[in-house]
Amino acid sequence: MSGDWNQLEDAAFVAAVASATYPGERFGHRDHLRLAWCCLREEQGFDRGLRRVRTLIQNYAAALGATGKYHETLTRAWMELVHVAMELTPAARSLEQLLEANPHLMDAKLLARHYQKQTLDSAEARAAWVAPDVAPLRPPAVSRAP
Repeated sequence: MSGDWNQLEDAAFVAAVASATYPGERFGHRDHLRLAWCCLREEQGFDRGLRRVRTLIQNYAAALGATGKYHETLTRAWMELVHVAMELTPAARSLEQLLEANPHLMDAKLLARHYQKQTLDSAEARAAWVAPDVAPLRPPAVSRAP
């Protein structure tokens, strides 16, 4: 596909990731946030959205020959942060609106507020979910909706 990848509608973006036609060199932090946003909205819930994004990222990485890049704790932690932002900003109808109301999400180093570096760098955190060891991802007043 040619053209401006940033102009893709959300469904086309997810389809491009699913088919591994989205350029790997372009898939950065904002694209991870967008995939989280799309899957949480599409699947209408955290657990189903997490399963969907996990599958998409794992398959995308495999198609690009980068199976070792998948990191379960990073994936789930960012999903949690996007989900909290969505709960706190229910009027957001686009990723742009969500990010405007929650600019902290654009900080790719945000997880350093929640995890020690050695925890995120561990093989355990790469392979399975490891809870934050510095500060919770969810403010105490925000509990996950079913």
